[in-house]
Amino acid sequence: MKATQFTYLWIVTWTLVFAGSVSGLEGTVLTGKVTDVRSGEPIAGASVSIPGKGLGTETDADGWFVLGPLESGVVVVEISRVGYRELVRKTVFLVGEDRVVLDLTLTPEAIPLEEIQVVAQPVGAADLHRMPAFVTVLSRKDFEGRATSVPEVLSSSAGVQVKRLGGLGSFSTISIRGSSSEQVEVYLDGIPLNSAVGGGVDLGNLPLSQVEQIEVYRGAAASGGAMGGTVHLRTRSAKDGVRQSGSGSWGSLDTRGLNVLLSGDRDQTEYLVMADYSSSDNNFRFLDDNGTEYNKNDDVLSHRQNGDFVSSGLLGKWAHRTRGNLQVSVNQNLFWKHQGLPGISNNQSKEARLNLFRSLTELMLEAPGFLGRFSMRQTLFFSHKAESFIDREGEVGVGREDNRYQTRSTGWRGRGQTVLGLNHSAALETSVRRESYLPKAYLQQVQQFESDRWIVAGRAGADWLLPGRRGIFSSSASVEHQRSHTYEESPFKFSTLAPDTTTGRTLVNLRAGLRLDISPGVFLKANLGRSRRAPGFYELFGDRGGVIGNTDLVPERGVTWDAGFRAQWEEPDVLVEAAYFDQRYTDLIQFVQFSQGVGRAQNIGKARVRGVETMASTRWFGRWELSGNYTFQRAIDDSDVPHQRGKVLPNRAQHEVHVHSGLTAGSWLGFYDYTFDGGNFLDRANLRPVPSRHIHNLGLRRRLGRAVDVTLETRNLLDNQVADQWGYPLPGRSYFVTVQERF
Repeated sequence: MKATQFTYLWIVTWTLVFAGSVSGLEGTVLTGKVTDVRSGEPIAGASVSIPGKGLGTETDADGWFVLGPLESGVVVVEISRVGYRELVRKTVFLVGEDRVVLDLTLTPEAIPLEEIQVVAQPVGAADLHRMPAFVTVLSRKDFEGRATSVPEVLSSSAGVQVKRLGGLGSFSTISIRGSSSEQVEVYLDGIPLNSAVGGGVDLGNLPLSQVEQIEVYRGAAASGGAMGGTVHLRTRSAKDGVRQSGSGSWGSLDTRGLNVLLSGDRDQTEYLVMADYSSSDNNFRFLDDNGTEYNKNDDVLSHRQNGDFVSSGLLGKWAHRTRGNLQVSVNQNLFWKHQGLPGISNNQSKEARLNLFRSLTELMLEAPGFLGRFSMRQTLFFSHKAESFIDREGEVGVGREDNRYQTRSTGWRGRGQTVLGLNHSAALETSVRRESYLPKAYLQQVQQFESDRWIVAGRAGADWLLPGRRGIFSSSASVEHQRSHTYEESPFKFSTLAPDTTTGRTLVNLRAGLRLDISPGVFLKANLGRSRRAPGFYELFGDRGGVIGNTDLVPERGVTWDAGFRAQWEEPDVLVEAAYFDQRYTDLIQFVQFSQGVGRAQNIGKARVRGVETMASTRWFGRWELSGNYTFQRAIDDSDVPHQRGKVLPNRAQHEVHVHSGLTAGSWLGFYDYTFDGGNFLDRANLRPVPSRHIHNLGLRRRLGRAVDVTLETRNLLDNQVADQWGYPLPGRSYFVTVQERF
């Protein structure tokens, strides 16, 4: 104990004792210190009271409090603090002592303002579920040691649909509650992966072996900027002490995977280094209709060509915490990938290739206890992505192509958060970001323009605890100004449709959320949000080929609300969650053909997506677990085009079911997964339905000793010939074995 703390405690204690003696009262003085259970740091401003006695106080800057004098007997002390979990009660027996000293701890609770922030460190699942927003948390234990990928793990979540071009490592994008992939924001350790060029984030380029936790925020109300939802991928972090681990896998289609990890924590410094490698021939069998969809007589089983890929990644982390609780950290993520582009099933390519290199760098400074109740985080980040698309035979693109694309992004983000009184908290986040896009063509002049975009944004939010601490109300507003510029003249400058070279716009997003506590573990939730998405470079400026830019485009707009409940009990171990959602989109951006081979993006669309998400899980006797979710959504085209109005939007399945079951017996673990997708179309006219698909996966794991796990898996057990929501074929039955060792 510090000398100043001891002196303060001694003076106050004996002053109260003396005052009690003078007034003729005798009793016990109750003193104590309240600290953070995780960091051990003292908590200032915590409320300490004794119900029924009319006594209450707050902890000082060093976490100390004094109450009394009190008569002998049993008293209940209540401790609470904004930013920490619900009320903590401590029963104390007073039997005539002059002084009783308590050592009390509080567990941090993620303040719901984290919804409008981009943080680099994982937050506990229990804390995230206490936010008003509906969120799914996928931790590493859910996919550890299995031969799977980020797209496959995400596709098992309620309200999430992943669209793939078929096969392992293929191009994959995410849709949440019927949104487009452009309307979903994806972050890797706090660095935004969405590009100003346009298009969704390719989930196939995110190594699952590096991931510690995935958080899926469903609906626009879950984030300050995303229309459809937000996905945060948190990479693995250092653990206490030195740790090494590695795993290797091999399976059908000559699929291979290997990763090694080294991490440690010493003298307030953490470090982690991880390398991974994966590859596959991807030459699976599929049912080829030979381009005659309605003629089953010429359907044959063929092998997928030119679908191979090889990728590798390197992750490095370093963090140091000073004695003043200031933390400096540096993260570096590198990724390489070389893959073939097989094309559509009935006209496969043999030579088309796509190569990728990506570098993500982040420097962060954090002061969680800055100036008492104020916390601060400052972040600098830089990303570089280089791609090359080689199709010299014109098998996939329009004509022969050999193109290079570079995208670079540099930004700064600052965030401050403070507690206002006992029941309120507020946060402010500001950011500046510049993204540049440099395309280059070597065979023909068919490419997009060299462009850049400046983004200046600010977000503010506040939280209020409801009376009686029966829940929380959270709200936020964000303002973002974008300035987009192209450095080249349009080849269509003779046309009245030719775009300008510079465009600017300001986007305002609003959200509000409510969590109402019915009983311990049972919450009612409701959210309302309004969001906007700005068009990308391709839509604004076009290319030198058949696309004319349109700088008159206005951002897409979305208004969404949801409501539901979450109930979780420890005895028995049962979780149930259900939510209804309603999303309305206006000014959807779509391409319209103006003449032979020339198109232009326009704001012509409206859509409405409504649905229900349900999920449940249970665990019995610590051995058998059962979980599942069902999503129904109705995504309707509400545009003014007569022959499209009222039709189902393509590539959005109406029904999704996921079931997982696992049984543990000693060192053995058996598991089973079932997936169903149904009710989907390839076109807006709803003339080309996609057959429903049923996928059964089966696995068995054996622990050998304390450090080695061996897992055998069979994917698509019944060898169903199925296609993805885009109509691309998916692999049939395949087998995998994974060996994981911790040493």
